[in-house]
Amino acid sequence: MKNAGTSFMQKIGKVAEGILLGSFFFLIFILLFQQYIVLPDWLKVAGRMHPMFLHFPIVLLFISMLGWWITPSEQYKEWPKYLLLVAALSAVITALMGLLLSMEEVREGSTFQWHKWSGIAIGFLAILSYYFYTYLSLKRRSGKALSILCCVLIIAAGHWGATLTHGSNYLMAPITVVRKVPIDKAIVFADVIQPVFAAKCFSCHGEGNLKGGLNLETIRGILDGGKTGPLFTIGDPGLSLLMHRVLLPSNEKKHMPPISRPQLSEEEILLLAAWIRSGSLTDKKLISLPVQDTFRILASAWLRGSETEQDEPQYSFVSADPKKIQQLNNNYRVIEQLGEKSPALSVRFYGREAYTSTALKDLLALRLQITEINLSKMPVSDNDLATLADMPNLNRINLNYTLISDKGLEQLIKLKNLQDISLSGTKVGSGAVDKLCKMPQMRFLFLWNTSFDSLQVANLQKKYSKLVINSGFKDAGHTMMTLPPPRFEIPSGIIEQPALISLTHAVKGTVIRYTLDGSDPDSINSLVYQKPISIHENTKVNIKAFKDGWYSSPVVKASYLKKGFIPDTIKLLTNPDIHYDNGVAILSDGDLGNQEYRYGQWLAWQTVDAGVELSYK
Repeated sequence: MKNAGTSFMQKIGKVAEGILLGSFFFLIFILLFQQYIVLPDWLKVAGRMHPMFLHFPIVLLFISMLGWWITPSEQYKEWPKYLLLVAALSAVITALMGLLLSMEEVREGSTFQWHKWSGIAIGFLAILSYYFYTYLSLKRRSGKALSILCCVLIIAAGHWGATLTHGSNYLMAPITVVRKVPIDKAIVFADVIQPVFAAKCFSCHGEGNLKGGLNLETIRGILDGGKTGPLFTIGDPGLSLLMHRVLLPSNEKKHMPPISRPQLSEEEILLLAAWIRSGSLTDKKLISLPVQDTFRILASAWLRGSETEQDEPQYSFVSADPKKIQQLNNNYRVIEQLGEKSPALSVRFYGREAYTSTALKDLLALRLQITEINLSKMPVSDNDLATLADMPNLNRINLNYTLISDKGLEQLIKLKNLQDISLSGTKVGSGAVDKLCKMPQMRFLFLWNTSFDSLQVANLQKKYSKLVINSGFKDAGHTMMTLPPPRFEIPSGIIEQPALISLTHAVKGTVIRYTLDGSDPDSINSLVYQKPISIHENTKVNIKAFKDGWYSSPVVKASYLKKGFIPDTIKLLTNPDIHYDNGVAILSDGDLGNQEYRYGQWLAWQTVDAGVELSYK
């Protein structure tokens, strides 16, 4: 039995050796001819598995290298060799995957080069360790030296890989205090613009990792741009590649930063746009710019905000009960302290389908402590603003793309501490906005994608000179941004026959085109929306917004199902998963399940086939 087992292991070992050599020679081939190779899609998939697969060789190599320091018993003397074979094979395959991934992403820079060649060197050392196993077993001192070198390379390659993925300061960022210079000493680029790039962009576009050939660490690199061309057009943010990539919808492949990385805040986006418009200045002092210069105003507020965060302003109200905060915190309503010892709280809502007016009213238990609230893209109505008006210490409110109107907005005038309000993508008019501007403590007002034209905004800015009003990036009336998506007044769902589907868009003068055959709308052939769409049967409606001078919006899709017969009884033949068993009634309630399964609109079977019996009289 022992000989049979040994013979079987030897056969497996021979097969693994063949795969190891084939993989290594394929790696060498790719290295030599990568500039001439166009990767097929299936190899791109293999390359993208590199971050997932690389943990295997790390563990296996560390364990196998212990073999040079521990003498195995006679019974198990062959096992270290087989373990080393598996470790070497996984190391070479991982290096090959990484090389394929680098060909797709077009990376450059010193950090990338060190990571690339250290990974290949690890695979090469692992192969040497395996094929010279007998010799090294006799010369154990050489085996130990080789194991030390291999482990050092593994640690170094891991460090460079983490730098590529997360940035050079990822490990120490939580305990690193970034000190901002005083406003009167700030240099435009070094103290305002470069810190924004450092925090959000250097992990992909630093000197050590030139993804797309773009280096944002130096002025020279920024002016040179990347492989797709110049980064921006001086004086014109609307025509600048930088702003186009930043303002793309987050689900677009070319949106920057990638959705997996920390995103630019609204203040940082405004700051970059104002910097480009002001002439992309570099070594000038901030205070040398005109007092009314938009970049100076925004940069001063940004620096002042950083100082405020560090100094943690004093409030007259006491801290809330931690148990109450914990009780109100959930996946869709996140409550956070604004400082380690600050009593002030910020609230952000997530998940449009999960939002309710009751969820907002529950926060009145913390009405004195909440100073910031973000309700962006939630179905907030005018009635909900009465709840906000009962939070006396609110100083920042984000109501972007909500359903509010002038009537509701006027309720916020009673908030004596309100300084910053965002109303982008809403239907508010000049009446309520003018009343907000009159509030003496108001500092910032955002009116992107509203009915306000450039003349109205200019008049408001002239009338309220101490207030920063931003309505988007415009150049002589020509705006180059991606349009926000149009909206269905009736979302996907079950309809009675017939149904009228209305479409809306926040930007004035936008043309909405639609299709009813499942194809994406285009700007020439697709139907133009002029009146509500009449739906008589099961229909898929795709809509898209267009406007001269703007990039077209993403496609929005909705499916409408004609209501049919309701079953008299419903019986489950197999049991659903206990985590997603929300009762059989949801199968006939006339509501489609939301794409987010956690909202309780689903039945789910995970280990057995679904079985349902519907009975009709």
